[in-house]
Amino acid sequence: MMSFAIGSPIVHPIHGAGVMRAIERREIRGRFMSYYVIDFPYSDLGQVMVPVDMAEKVGLRAVTGNTSMGNILEVLSESFSESEEEESKSFHQRYREYLEKIQSGDLHQVAFVYRLLFRRSLNKPLGTKDKALFETARQLLVSEIVYAKSVVDKDARVLLDEAMEEVVF
Repeated sequence: MMSFAIGSPIVHPIHGAGVMRAIERREIRGRFMSYYVIDFPYSDLGQVMVPVDMAEKVGLRAVTGNTSMGNILEVLSESFSESEEEESKSFHQRYREYLEKIQSGDLHQVAFVYRLLFRRSLNKPLGTKDKALFETARQLLVSEIVYAKSVVDKDARVLLDEAMEEVVF
């Protein structure tokens, strides 16, 4: 069973990186349960409570280390391969696939989707759903960069933008 320290950065696969503020014990339907209380200062969400015994199933994890984050930023700037060309798939197939990758909590998958949508945005404006996925992927990456690199939100966005400036087509 996973255990996180109060005050430590923690990643929720859907909401991004935040800070574990407390472990609260609450009674729900006559049963006492412990919850991780997670603040998300870089999101409109605010706070989430996750049952401690569901943390692994939900996908809570520690923040990616600084070295691994450097690797993620390098991957973002790599050139595209033919296998990454997905124009033959329908919009709905791509959308479902991208959404699954983003919700997986795997930072490499989130970066993959961000990179593909970034490229598509350079060729033509993104549709409403693609734009929402793009912004979600961006926010997930930025929130984790903040904690992995110990930088403020603005600097995390700059690091992400700099990685994308080097994208080779």
